[in-house]
Amino acid sequence: MAKATAKTTKAPAAKKAAVKAAPAKKAATKAAPKATKPAAEKKAAAKAPAKKAAPKASKKVTVVFEANCPLATTVSVAGSFNNWAIDKDMLKKDKKTGLWIGKVALDAGQYEYKFVCDGQYWDEGDNKIKNV
Repeated sequence: MAKATAKTTKAPAAKKAAVKAAPAKKAATKAAPKATKPAAEKKAAAKAPAKKAAPKASKKVTVVFEANCPLATTVSVAGSFNNWAIDKDMLKKDKKTGLWIGKVALDAGQYEYKFVCDGQYWDEGDNKIKNV
């Protein structure tokens, strides 16, 4: 047991010595002169160019789609802008003209589309192209 007590009494003494040495190191670093930048470098750092702002998000453009499907009960537009969903962008029938009209907000670009009448009858032929 005497050995265990001797070790415990020596440990605090070692800690005290380490604690006493630490302030001496701090004092030595405080006494060392600080490196300063020349005036020309300070001015260059102060005049650093500002960061460029992030590009603004493109504004959406409202695009009007018109279909002439006089016998249809429902008409929609399916295209590359809505992942060819046939029930997402529905058109409404204008009672005066008989045309089916719908508005879709799109980003600038080129889109392919087709009209879908009654959920199953797609436009004949190639896809139509809309440039926005």
